Amino acid sequence: MSNNKKNIMNENMKKTALNFGLIISAVGILFSLTAYVIDEKLFVNPIATILVLVISVVLPFFAIRSYKKLNNGFASFREAFSAFILPVILSLFLNFLFNMLLHNVIDSDLSSRQGAIAFEGMMDMPDEQLEATLSIMGLESMDELESEMIKKTREGASIVGSLKSSATGFIFFCFIGLIAAAVSKKNPPEFE
Repeated sequence: MSNNKKNIMNENMKKTALNFGLIISAVGILFSLTAYVIDEKLFVNPIATILVLVISVVLPFFAIRSYKKLNNGFASFREAFSAFILPVILSLFLNFLFNMLLHNVIDSDLSSRQGAIAFEGMMDMPDEQLEATLSIMGLESMDELESEMIKKTREGASIVGSLKSSATGFIFFCFIGLIAAAVSKKNPPEFE
């Protein structure tokens, strides 16, 4: 492969990674801003969070498609995986920074409120389920459960908690990216 063609492919990859990384980041950041401004219950709403997750999983597939389009319809396994995972890495980084800013600088009580909202949501569970939850968590009272929910939410919003969450997300996306790359790869013909 000529050096010029290699540079074009690198430029195509950079363009794809940057464009889709910013789009995926925008989805997460806009969701967080919307939830923060309109209704903080959206942070713990399973339908809203699943919708954001689905959008965030689908967009990297379009990144592969976009890269292949820029590359005359071809992408090796490595290129397809890179087109999938590089936007995800950029998105994880930008969302990490935004969430650190939101939870630790702009509104340091936000994670406590999120824990309280999650606890309130648990109060709608049947009594048997609540008792099972208390038992599993090794707690004896609803007050302990509320304190534990707030504590866990605060830990999740900390730097260490956010890094753990980002690492888990990265592993999840790598697994999906490997499958996507295997399905999407299309090498150019060896002889033209």
